[in-house]
Amino acid sequence: MAAPHFDIVARLREIADTGQRSDQRVAAAILSDADFATHASIERLAEKAGVSEPTITRFCRMLGFQGTREFKVKLAQSLAVAGRFIVAPPAPEFKGNDIPSTIAKSAKEAIDTVGELIDREDLLRAAAIITDARMVRAYGSGGASSMAATELENRLFRLGIQASSHIDGEMQQMTAATSDKGTAIVAYSLSGELKPLIEAVTIAGRYGAKTIALTAPNSSLAAAAQLVLPFHINEGTNVYRPSPARYALLALTDMLAMTVAEMIGAPAVERMRRIKNLQGMHKSDAPNLPLGD
Repeated sequence: MAAPHFDIVARLREIADTGQRSDQRVAAAILSDADFATHASIERLAEKAGVSEPTITRFCRMLGFQGTREFKVKLAQSLAVAGRFIVAPPAPEFKGNDIPSTIAKSAKEAIDTVGELIDREDLLRAAAIITDARMVRAYGSGGASSMAATELENRLFRLGIQASSHIDGEMQQMTAATSDKGTAIVAYSLSGELKPLIEAVTIAGRYGAKTIALTAPNSSLAAAAQLVLPFHINEGTNVYRPSPARYALLALTDMLAMTVAEMIGAPAVERMRRIKNLQGMHKSDAPNLPLGD
């Protein structure tokens, strides 16, 4: 039986490059049309690869599978998750402003999507939880989610709110265990299925913390949190374009931070004035610069 985290596509590519001649043919045939390989009979796959049917069976067993059926299941799973990355399309010829316009358009669409999904009452409730908390902990792991968690800390401290961000799963769980009724947890996850993060939110909730999740609706994280600000961004099919989801996360973070700032009112403005005053001592054109560099 293949290992649970066995990367079947990487192994096929390795065999296609360095395997025995017959194995190279089989691997190359599968990689050239993985969708066909998941549905084709052993006879058709053998014909496509130019080998015998027993060679196909032996190939699957060499990879650690009991037979072709188990191999096809694993390949189909890989296709379902990352199929668009298996055979990279040719990069389109660069044409003037195509790339800037593509990025700008996808960012705007992501921000518009999250703006349409947000429930204003839930946004107010989330802001009230943060404003009333003695400590706010922002959790996020990976790429966009860890960036958003760090940005929430950056948004909140200037308003006078005690906040910290944690992007390591172990630290998330340890800090969650120190939570109490004065703690607010804000957890970010694009998928909502990251186990250490879900466990951290669950732990904090058991100790009385208020838990907010910015995540996919109907996900495990959404179920674990007390309040959900949902979002879901269509990633599209362009494998060369960076994910627009981070723009949605930043927009949602800014919506939350601005709502908190308005709730706090004058004390928040005074703290921001102090920061601006400090910046004016060291930077030219300080009045026109944002808070921070």
